[in-house]
Amino acid sequence: MYMPSDKKRINLTVPDEVYAKLRTYKGKNGITNDASACLQLIVQQLQAQENNELIFKAIRALSEDDLKKISQEGIAYTKELAEKLSK
Repeated sequence: MYMPSDKKRINLTVPDEVYAKLRTYKGKNGITNDASACLQLIVQQLQAQENNELIFKAIRALSEDDLKKISQEGIAYTKELAEKLSK
């Protein structure tokens, strides 16, 4: 007897260059199954999108002065780090 899955199925057709990148990703991450690799990449991208939305929401809540201060601190830190790394 066939039992339908409660999970949703997605059938993808991708260009050769995308599939080549997927094969490289699978090899680097020890994944043997195309579907598992695709699902992992989808989940990662969705999480990144959620994180970006949270970051942009936080940035929009800051004042212009706060943003300038953060920017200046970031530039100062970057210069300091570059100096340390160049030694």
